[in-house]
Amino acid sequence: MSLMLSQPRIDVESPVVPEVSFDPPVVRPGQESIYRVAFNALDESIAWPDKIPAPPALSVQPGGHAQMLSLGGPTPVFLPRTGFNYHVRASGTGQFTIPAFTVNVYGKAVTVPAAQLLVETTPTNGPALPQQLGLEVAQANLFVGQAVWVTVTCPGFPAPLLQGTTPVQLMGSGFIIDQSAFRQRHEARPRFLTGGQGVVLVFETFLTPIASGKLTVFAQGFIGARPPGPLIITGPSFSSAAQPQYTLLDSDPLNLTVRPLPAEGRLPGFTGAVGAYGIDSPEISTNQGRVGEPLKLTVRVRGEGDLARLVAPPPPKTREWQILPATPDNMPPQFIQLQGFTTLQFTLIPLSDHVRGTPPIPFSSFNPDRAAYEDLTIPSVPVTVQSGSIPADLQVLLHANAADADEEKEPVLSGLAATPGLVAGSLVPLQRQIWYPLVQLAPGAAFLALWGWDRRRRFPQEHSDILLRKRARRALRREWRALQKAARTGDSARFASASVSAMRVACAPHFPAEPRALVGSDVLALLPETERSGRTGQVVRRFFTAADDSRFAPAPSQSLQILELKPELEQVLHELEARL
Repeated sequence: MSLMLSQPRIDVESPVVPEVSFDPPVVRPGQESIYRVAFNALDESIAWPDKIPAPPALSVQPGGHAQMLSLGGPTPVFLPRTGFNYHVRASGTGQFTIPAFTVNVYGKAVTVPAAQLLVETTPTNGPALPQQLGLEVAQANLFVGQAVWVTVTCPGFPAPLLQGTTPVQLMGSGFIIDQSAFRQRHEARPRFLTGGQGVVLVFETFLTPIASGKLTVFAQGFIGARPPGPLIITGPSFSSAAQPQYTLLDSDPLNLTVRPLPAEGRLPGFTGAVGAYGIDSPEISTNQGRVGEPLKLTVRVRGEGDLARLVAPPPPKTREWQILPATPDNMPPQFIQLQGFTTLQFTLIPLSDHVRGTPPIPFSSFNPDRAAYEDLTIPSVPVTVQSGSIPADLQVLLHANAADADEEKEPVLSGLAATPGLVAGSLVPLQRQIWYPLVQLAPGAAFLALWGWDRRRRFPQEHSDILLRKRARRALRREWRALQKAARTGDSARFASASVSAMRVACAPHFPAEPRALVGSDVLALLPETERSGRTGQVVRRFFTAADDSRFAPAPSQSLQILELKPELEQVLHELEARL
């Protein structure tokens, strides 16, 4: 409590003055500029809108969003600063303005001033790039649990300064960051615009995905001093000239593809170790001991993964040994990664003088390069155990291990069973089998099939006219093929007979009557009055006359020359078929 009371207070009484800027303020078409808004207020007190007002010609994507506290003022107080970044692009040239808008800060309305972005084909001061953090990852296609090095750089600054010793933040979901594994250094890298070498600050840490799918990550952090360069700030500054001006920088988002670990081929002793690992020969504290005296088994695990987060395999259960869980390496994560290995130390207590070696400890890992599990079982080490009196506390361990060993025995049939019983193919209950829902749906499917069959059986009885018309259309198509064949062979008599049969079949359902019982007047009765007394009626009468002559006349007459009437006959048949 005394330590908390001795801390400087947070300044929340000063007037809130927002700062707005475009970085850079002049860009080329399609070039990115960063729209920055900063408040001298706490983040929780700012009711920031989900979408800021912007002209339709500007493409606006949200970026970094963070808060920091800096020590300043005549009386030491913590000065809050909250930043909001947006990545802006314009496809055309011109001057674009994000208008002023109002937000609530500490329950009061605060106006964010307007800001202007100038887009020119050839900027007057030459090309300029926004001040951003660089984000690089060693590999973009990962497995769940696979640690990968992530590098964050602060390019373009002679001596960038972050707030205190807090590293940059990696934002996103579906992954974890080891904050204690952050390491930083300075590097000399080439400058893209001005040429030459520039000193940049490099941060490196491990990123471990814990969810599969598409993940997005970006870096953000406050820079203690803004480098020289063109920057237009709208609104007065709320910090004094003696105080450094902190600016929130972020990086472009980085997309990662994460695949789940395969369930096939998983080996015993897998504790989530994903990477290229290997183990050295185990070392034991002594090869000779007595019953009840603990032995130390030390194993070094080497690899390219996150060694600081490596989980030791669970100790196996055996009657001859009492094995305590391994103690992890107590060195800082930076030193573990630097030395390239981590140490696991098991404590083994022999409970019998019949043992000749330590028990193997199952251990395995998943190699993402091979996409397969690898066996890293810790081998047995020869030991000689001498007999001796077992202390009272070890007697408890002996009984506990004996009970555990009895529980692990494979169950067998009792002596009363003469033959083995039924063999179960799976321990999954019937209700969870794949075929079980189908069996439940079978009665309903059978009922629906029976209901559909009954409806289909009753339909012809209830709609006899539909059935007659369906049969008539089928017979009409058959007669139509016959008259087409007769027309191709030039058989006038057969053509006339097939034509009359077709007209009778098309008219029979309307009476109803047997098709052969219909005469020409019955066919004419179904035609309109205008066609009945016109050319269509003459064609029908001529076909009936030609059919009678072909059957009853002693010699063919001129009326059988009716092949030239085929187009008019087809028109009549089409009209009769449409009435079915």
